[in-house]
Amino acid sequence: MQKRRVSLWTLVLLVIGSLALHVWTISTLFQVRSTASQQLSQLQTALDEARREPLVYQVPINQTVPIKLDVPINQSLDIPINTSVKIKDTIELPVDTGFGSLTIPVPIDVTIPVSTNVPITFNQTVAISTSVAVDLNVPITIDLNQAPFNGYLDRLQKALADVAEQLK
Repeated sequence: MQKRRVSLWTLVLLVIGSLALHVWTISTLFQVRSTASQQLSQLQTALDEARREPLVYQVPINQTVPIKLDVPINQSLDIPINTSVKIKDTIELPVDTGFGSLTIPVPIDVTIPVSTNVPITFNQTVAISTSVAVDLNVPITIDLNQAPFNGYLDRLQKALADVAEQLK
């Protein structure tokens, strides 16, 4: 009889312990459910805010870009020349007089106007081979409310709403 009593009390204590453990487990699950529901709500709010604001990002580019090309230059142009050329000199003019040769100095003091167009044709291929260092930040703006992102966000928002509905 004594053994039955101890077994009975042991069984009662185990049942009470088991019930307490179940109550604690169910209480913890309700807390997890409540926390998950709050987090889903915050995620849906953040998703709505993301749709309203574009995503702006700076992409740094720091590279050396090799450039190798041939540039053909075919150019014709006229160069106008408008000037005056002043000549001031003395020339020795030999004159044969029949009695001998005589040299006569002839002074020249003259200004000659020059007005002409000189045509120049340039037909050449210039080879360019160099490297250019590129160091810049490229701003990228992505509107999440435009295709293709809006379709992904719509599906994500629907999935979040479905999960939130299941947690209620």
